[in-house]
Amino acid sequence: MNRRSTWKIIAKNTFTLFNLVNLILAVMVGLVGSYKNMLFIIIAIANTLISIINEVRAQKIVNKLKLLAEQNPTVIRNNKSIQVAPDQVQKGDVAVLSLGDQVLYDSILTEGQLEVNEAFISGEQDNIVKKPGDRLTSGSFVVAGTAKATVEHVGADNFVTKLQTEATSIKTADSKLFKLMNDIVKYISYTLIPIGALLLWSRFRTEPDATEAVTSTVAALINMIPEGLILLTSSVLALATIRLSRKKVLVQDLYSIETLARVDTICLDKTGTITTGNMAVKDYTQLEKSFLSTLEAILSHQMSENATTTALKKKFLKSAKNREIDDSIEIIPFSSDRKYSGFKKGNTEYLMGAIEFLTDDKDMIKEVKSASGNYRTIAIVERGKKTKLLGYIHLEDEIRHDAKKIINYFYDNNVDVKIISGDELQTVVNIAKTVGIKDLNAVDLSAVKHPNYRHLVQEYSIFTRVRPAEKKHLIAALKKQGRTVAMTGDGVNDILAMKEADCSIAIGEGSDAARRSAKIVLLNSDFSAVPKIIDEGRQSINNLERSTSLFLAKTVYAGILAVVFVFLPFSYPFKPIEMSLLNFACIGFPGLILSLEKNTDRIKDRFVSNILTYSVPIGLTVSLCMVALAITAGLQNFSRHELSTTAVFITFVIDFILIYWISRPLNKLRSALLITIMAIMAIIFLWPFARDFFEFTFLTENGLVTSLIIIASGIIIFEIMRRLLSHFTPKILAKLER
Repeated sequence: MNRRSTWKIIAKNTFTLFNLVNLILAVMVGLVGSYKNMLFIIIAIANTLISIINEVRAQKIVNKLKLLAEQNPTVIRNNKSIQVAPDQVQKGDVAVLSLGDQVLYDSILTEGQLEVNEAFISGEQDNIVKKPGDRLTSGSFVVAGTAKATVEHVGADNFVTKLQTEATSIKTADSKLFKLMNDIVKYISYTLIPIGALLLWSRFRTEPDATEAVTSTVAALINMIPEGLILLTSSVLALATIRLSRKKVLVQDLYSIETLARVDTICLDKTGTITTGNMAVKDYTQLEKSFLSTLEAILSHQMSENATTTALKKKFLKSAKNREIDDSIEIIPFSSDRKYSGFKKGNTEYLMGAIEFLTDDKDMIKEVKSASGNYRTIAIVERGKKTKLLGYIHLEDEIRHDAKKIINYFYDNNVDVKIISGDELQTVVNIAKTVGIKDLNAVDLSAVKHPNYRHLVQEYSIFTRVRPAEKKHLIAALKKQGRTVAMTGDGVNDILAMKEADCSIAIGEGSDAARRSAKIVLLNSDFSAVPKIIDEGRQSINNLERSTSLFLAKTVYAGILAVVFVFLPFSYPFKPIEMSLLNFACIGFPGLILSLEKNTDRIKDRFVSNILTYSVPIGLTVSLCMVALAITAGLQNFSRHELSTTAVFITFVIDFILIYWISRPLNKLRSALLITIMAIMAIIFLWPFARDFFEFTFLTENGLVTSLIIIASGIIIFEIMRRLLSHFTPKILAKLER
């Protein structure tokens, strides 16, 4: 990690609205000399430091993994091809580019021919042919060909660098969790200043002591800030990133963990995900004498490597002899749109690829397809005035040993599986059947003249002969149905779809451009890591949903009490130091423990439900109890210490009830948590040093009776409201969704 990015993390976590509010409130308390009640600022500093440490640690791990994920560009220096780190490329270097590479630097093509896709820059999805003298723009990626290009711009002068600086410096995460946290901060910020001003005015009006007026106002305001929730959220996601890094999973976008956890549809590119990406030649059929010589010529002139050419070269170019390249021919590099490669000599083309893309002759297509069986078949043709079939080759994909287990995981976790592939229909269906795909309804998109993508994604689960732009349209159609879609891929033909998907996953052994485009990269190319990522995300989000109830319950009753005590002529029952104690014992500590618990259930988006079912009832209950206590204390002349002690005791018991409810069903961890919370509070109330530090006192008989009556009433009120809201919450949520 560089120094600049570290400082950005420090600045992001330090210069926040909540920290500013805490600082102002601490200064107010300090000015009246109540230094003990400034303890909350230490907690705020600790929260900030923990957030910074977690994020810096996670970012360092991510940067190390990025070095593994990034492919070092090849440049020619002193007539030698060498690989260098991306930041070591200099202006004037000659870069070597081939299929799958992303153009990292603005360059001028000097030798060879390329087809590039500039969709990231122009939005146009068509491939563009680049010849010597043409400009290559950084950010584009090579979809066909091999060439050399002279680097023209590096660093800040690079087009893609300028684009990022001007338009994409920080992209807001498409995250429900992120949006919720921002909304909480926004709405609390709107109310904090006016409520604080009114409350301070009312306290000075009713409190003869300035210290009491300021400390009670500060106690009310700091209680409204759910700063621990922000800390908990960033820490949980950062820790999930660290745990995934140990499994060689690079998370390039922190909130993509959440997005993948919410996925209900996953689109798999067959090659590299269901299969290993390795292929083997099973057999071949020679129809013309020129078959082998033509095949060898095509392979000799095919500089770009992919799984198919690697398998074919291994089988048919075994000899180590150097084959001379014929400069008189025009090379036709492989591209995902054409589905073939080869060369042109004179007026005749010699091509290798899928038969339906090489000819319109139905009999020829039928001959090859009928011989394909369960294999992927590559045809070799000579195409001049007529098309002559020279022969064909059968190849077999190597299926991942754990593919069936992974597919079953998706089905068991209510994730729909779609296969999107450029291969032939029957080959893909056979593989899908082998790995346990339940819905084998398949369509060959090359045979669909005017595709209605919305209809297609409803009718089919397997899509074959899919071009790159069509993959993107299929993903978009699924998203329009309200689905949360993940897309896996390993090649340049997957990039447009991966960018369209809610969450993109690249295979580490795939193309450089695919890895750079993905939010998650499987560095070991181990697709079995995807269920682990989903489990991590589900654990994080489910536990945060549960812990949110604790933080928002405090915000609810703090806001209500702050408003109510503007009008009540009684002492505010809490001091800042007491709120810090309650925040730790009843909110921060249990929230942290519950957030680390194993929980891989499917996410049900219970934020609003939890708020209505638990946070609102507890918030209202505590508010009513504190108002009742303030009135009773005023009538019975409670001392300031007895009022505070009683208020903390009552609030602790009611908060404890909330912790119990959200911890059900109890297990060993949750039971231990409840026992620990009771032990903490027992120590605070009974240990003389702690009791004196927090200025607690033993309750008088009158105070104890008052506490028990209010607690009993509070439990009844809470249970009534909880049951009512549990009954009406589904109806309320249904109306909110309309």
